Amino acid sequence: MITRRKLLSTGIALALAGAFPMAHAGEVAEGTVLSAANIDSLKNETLDGKPIGSLLTEKMEWRIRNNGWKLPLHKAKEIPLDAKWVKASKANVGKTKINPQTREIEGWEAGEPFPDVQSSDPQVAEKLIWNYHLGQLAGDVATAKTWTQLLIDGKKGIHAEPIAEFTRYNMKGRLGGKSVEGDGKEKARQLLFFKEPAEMKGLGTFTIMYDSAQVPDAWVYVPAVRRVRRLSGGAWMDPVGSSDQLQDDLEIFNARPSWYKSYKLLGKRWVLAVAHAKTPAWNPKGKAFNERYPVLEQGEPHWNMNNDRFEPREVWVIEAVTPDVHPYSKKVLYMDTKYPRIYYGEAFNRKGEFWKFMEFHSFAVKGEDGFQSYQTSGGAIIDFQRNHATVFLTDPTQWFVNQTKVKSSDVSLGQLEAAGR
Repeated sequence: MITRRKLLSTGIALALAGAFPMAHAGEVAEGTVLSAANIDSLKNETLDGKPIGSLLTEKMEWRIRNNGWKLPLHKAKEIPLDAKWVKASKANVGKTKINPQTREIEGWEAGEPFPDVQSSDPQVAEKLIWNYHLGQLAGDVATAKTWTQLLIDGKKGIHAEPIAEFTRYNMKGRLGGKSVEGDGKEKARQLLFFKEPAEMKGLGTFTIMYDSAQVPDAWVYVPAVRRVRRLSGGAWMDPVGSSDQLQDDLEIFNARPSWYKSYKLLGKRWVLAVAHAKTPAWNPKGKAFNERYPVLEQGEPHWNMNNDRFEPREVWVIEAVTPDVHPYSKKVLYMDTKYPRIYYGEAFNRKGEFWKFMEFHSFAVKGEDGFQSYQTSGGAIIDFQRNHATVFLTDPTQWFVNQTKVKSSDVSLGQLEAAGR
């Protein structure tokens, strides 16, 4: 029963609410830095109208509170998609499919295999992974002539700074003329070798990736013995040198989708991510720490890219279950809903325990032919079980896309051997 006293008290409360409006969340100013010191006060504030707390995954919030991660907040920017890529992607609608027996793709030529995939599709997660594997906006050929792979101890800091060169040449899915080069069996060729320090000069790998379930053919050149050695078929799951990264962790996910056991869509949400990175992330000519590593923050744990530009991005959240022989039991991937780019990955060990956090920052690169590509400005694979990380930083002046002078023959075993001499 509502008494007169209750009515009176309710009326007073409503009157006071009208006279003195309750405090409500406000939009934060661009450039505000989210950190452990202010996370509780900012979680209910908004960025682009979205509560900041809703833009953080569980592991992101944990890193901010416990691991010194700081996120400069910026409003989202539109990502322009290349017209050739959009046209090729639209041509796949109703044409591409996943073979239920082989779990391989059929009917794809170029672009995103499934540009119109919906959450309600029972194969949505697997189709999204195929979009990433085949439809990245990386260009027909991309070369990072100079980049660094920092090895970082969480207590002591940077203890190695090897400098390397990387080239990936797509043999299928090409947008600059014929979509296929060669006999159609190869998907891409990849060449990676170190230039510095002297004791690592020439160490590298040459890989042929196939457009089938066939595992890659891969070779390593070992300067100490001046020989090329063929790697086993399981090399795609092996660590890259002494780094914290597996071959499968290149760009967070580097496997043929059919090699994984299964995929599950965990949902669609918004996160803070770097889609328009500050450049350069690395200046090899810099002497002081902040000149040489503009996005890194000096001090423990030494691997945080705290000086970049984090914006709200809508992502698909996908659980990828690995084969039984893989070091991980699963990965959780956060992929942009507008184009196939993965910003974050969480890796779990065979016991199901959280092991590694992967974070990649993106920036736009115009190809020699005008192609609008998106590449990695910086990335981190953080092994929290051993308090160690591998951080990749690039110099944008050394990123080249769709150079006409680069031929498939330039990405070869012979070129790997030549780099070691």
